[in-house]
Amino acid sequence: MAATSAAPLVSVIVSCYNQGLFLCDALGSIRLQSHASIESIVVDDGSTDDTAASAASMPWSRYVYQRNAGTAAARNTGLAHSQGEFVVFLDADDRLTPDAIATGLCALASHPEWGFVTGHVQLIDANGSSLGVPPQRHADPATYFDLLRSNHIWTPGAVLYRRRILGSAPFRAAAGGSADIDLNLRLARGTGFGCHHRVVLEYRRHGANMTGNPRFMLSSAIRVRTAQRQHVRDSPEGRRALADGIANVRANYGEQVVQQVKASARSPRRWREALGGLLCLIRYHPAGIARLLTAALAKLRPVGSR
Repeated sequence: MAATSAAPLVSVIVSCYNQGLFLCDALGSIRLQSHASIESIVVDDGSTDDTAASAASMPWSRYVYQRNAGTAAARNTGLAHSQGEFVVFLDADDRLTPDAIATGLCALASHPEWGFVTGHVQLIDANGSSLGVPPQRHADPATYFDLLRSNHIWTPGAVLYRRRILGSAPFRAAAGGSADIDLNLRLARGTGFGCHHRVVLEYRRHGANMTGNPRFMLSSAIRVRTAQRQHVRDSPEGRRALADGIANVRANYGEQVVQQVKASARSPRRWREALGGLLCLIRYHPAGIARLLTAALAKLRPVGSR
């Protein structure tokens, strides 16, 4: 898609690792945008499936290959190959709604003090059928503390960024599965942002979602938030927001790990998985260990005892 002189160029960067099955859907949603001045860049992060062939079937989108280095590195690579004044980082298994970019541009034009703007998501299944719009709460006006308290930005694909605030390599590989919230927290400390409350992304749920690995997500989400302690040390409100954010992560991913350990412990063949879950809980969700011990002791209690 070529840029026009009447509209700002928007770069949509699609990171893809073995998501060739969904890639054409993602690229098709870019092609259908009501905003015409768009460049799309697919970064193939060392895929072993038909990602390259899927990208080739959409020749208007630029294809960049790199050895597998992770999603954060793939997004940074895409940014390095892009030129847009505004940027969207779209996952290969998601889809933009037709007015997603136009809606974001309108919101940023109305709020020149904002460095980025987010919207809402609709859930879809593996086949692309709607699963409805989940509740999504965004504070108005949005602040760094609000985002620290609750990560209400589901995915980078729902965000339109001004390029000037991103830098050359905005995503940190060390942040793992929480590299997006890590970026948004860092940006929120230095720029305004907000939500236009329109659905701009279809978020696909399927068996290979990264968020389906609760151990990975628990560890990265806790590490990203604890790294914020130095920025809230002198603020009682900030410390409360951080404590709430960590508690929310533990209530979500931590409890998922607890259930995984319970399930793994029922099978002698899954002892490594159970051990890995226990080690993760010891480090990032100690209360989960206490719950597992309580449940185990309850099973050992003699019948009829109190």
